[in-house]
Amino acid sequence: MAVAAPARRSRAVTAPAPSRTTAPRKRKAPVRKPAPRRAPVSTRPKLAVVAGRTAVAVKQLPDSSLVVRMTRGRAWIGVLGILLVGIVALNVATLSFAASAGKIDEQMTALEKENSMLESREAQHYSTARVRSQGAALGLAMPNTEEPRVIELSPDDVATAASRLAAAGG
Repeated sequence: MAVAAPARRSRAVTAPAPSRTTAPRKRKAPVRKPAPRRAPVSTRPKLAVVAGRTAVAVKQLPDSSLVVRMTRGRAWIGVLGILLVGIVALNVATLSFAASAGKIDEQMTALEKENSMLESREAQHYSTARVRSQGAALGLAMPNTEEPRVIELSPDDVATAASRLAAAGG
């Protein structure tokens, strides 16, 4: 009896199937939350930020090496002298402004007095009593508004008025 040899399997070389690990994957972009709304730059509290930074700088000033070296040497006397001269200069400027304000106030008071005096002179010059007295001196009469009356003219009045106008040059 013949023994048959086992059949060999032949392996055919074929292209490997694309695997998921070697092919580039298309990822979806992660979903981002919208950025919080910020106030416009012009309304942000800049003064608070500047004040905070200034406070930190002033707090650290005594520990700085410059201040430590200056306070241990003779330069400190010069710095204090300059600061005192500055304070005195500010006080002198303030006093000079106060003195000039006092002079301006005195001038204003004098002008107000002169103005009131001129107003009283004007009131006397154009007063009703003065106008009445000068009118009476010229032969004019002040009409009485309480008793209206009718003025009757005669033919002689017209001739008198014409002669007065001719004498006046009119």
